[in-house]
Amino acid sequence: MKRHIPNLLTLLNLACGTAAIVLTLEGQWQWAVYLILVASLFDFLDGFAARMLNAHSKNGKQLDSLADMVTFGVLPAIFIYTIFKAISPAQGGCGILYCIMLGSVVVVPAFSAIRLARYNTEESDDTFFSGLPTPAHALFWTGIFWQFMQDGLMFGTPLNYFFLWAIMWIMAFHMILPVPMYSLKFKDFQIRGNLIRYLILVSAVIILLFTGLAGLSLVILTYILLSLLNLLLQNRVSR
Repeated sequence: MKRHIPNLLTLLNLACGTAAIVLTLEGQWQWAVYLILVASLFDFLDGFAARMLNAHSKNGKQLDSLADMVTFGVLPAIFIYTIFKAISPAQGGCGILYCIMLGSVVVVPAFSAIRLARYNTEESDDTFFSGLPTPAHALFWTGIFWQFMQDGLMFGTPLNYFFLWAIMWIMAFHMILPVPMYSLKFKDFQIRGNLIRYLILVSAVIILLFTGLAGLSLVILTYILLSLLNLLLQNRVSR
């Protein structure tokens, strides 16, 4: 029975992601954001449960990536598309260039698929991921989406769709570039071996307490920064 628990959590992730897509398209964006947060929790718990219960399986790994493709690949693309559609009337968004920008949103699920496929075929590394994980990428856009839908701002300033387009490409490429990003997979809860993980989590809590859900994007940027700083420090020590 216990070997099915991780897969059940993965399916709950998939269910939340699917429901969030429908709710976003129906204009219920707040519930969509809440559901992607719940899905992120299930995504964390399925891997943790698999490690704690020693219930790893090839089918489970594939199922996890398929669920992530929906929740963290397709859903953030819909968030970005929704923002593009919302800002285009105010900024005269029409014509060929705007259509190209709007259509290029497909790079988000496409690059997410590449990232997930590479993860499935690479040897497991409990310390670093290669490229920005799809859940982190999705949470970055969740913070942007939440802030924009509430007050029409991005990082406290009015949003320009050229800037949005540039950020979309930068973050999408970060998923597939071979840049080591620190893994948040806990084998246990001891401080030793998990110091960076706890530092990232504490930073996330502090940011969210002061900024609310709009701070999710800052949390992910902090995660990226700490991962790169940790990598630089390790390289200096090894020399």
